[in-house]
Amino acid sequence: MRCLEPGEADAGWLPPSPQPEPPPDDAGAPPDGGPPDAAPIDGGVPDASIVTAPPPLVEVREPEFMNGDVPNVAKRLEKVSTDLAQCVADNGGLSAATGSLKIQFLVRVRGRAEGVEILEARGVTPDAQRCVRQFLKNRPIGAPSADPVGVTVTLSFRAAK
Repeated sequence: MRCLEPGEADAGWLPPSPQPEPPPDDAGAPPDGGPPDAAPIDGGVPDASIVTAPPPLVEVREPEFMNGDVPNVAKRLEKVSTDLAQCVADNGGLSAATGSLKIQFLVRVRGRAEGVEILEARGVTPDAQRCVRQFLKNRPIGAPSADPVGVTVTLSFRAAK
C-alpha cells in the first residue's frame, strides 16, 4: 500500500468518495416562529399522551435469488419480524390497512445484507421505509452459495386488530 501522488489524487478515473446520507429536512431545527429554546419536534422524551398504533403483523414472502442462493434467509428475516414491525410502528406506521415493501440487497462472503434498497413500497410511510432499510443494512443474513448473491424479498404488513 502507498499514498497517492498529487497527480494521482486528482485523477478522474478514481471512484467518487462515499457520500453520507442526507439528514432529514427538519434535522433538529425549531419550527419557524417558535422560541429559540424550543425542543426539536422529533427529539427528546415522547409525550405520554401520544398514542402510537400497535406494530403491524409482518409476513415474509419467499425470496428470489440471483446468481445462487442464501439458505434460510426467510427464517432469519422472520426472526427479526417483530423488530421490523416495531420499526414501522415507531416511524409513521402504515398509511393504509395493509402495506408491502419489495426489498433488494446483495449477500457476499461475509454473510451480511449489503446495498439494501427498496424497489417498491405500498401503504408504508417514507420514514418507516427508511427505518426498515437502515435496520436491514449490514444485518447478518447467512452464507451465500456464490459471491455475490442478489436477494429480492417482499415484506407484507397488515394492521394489528
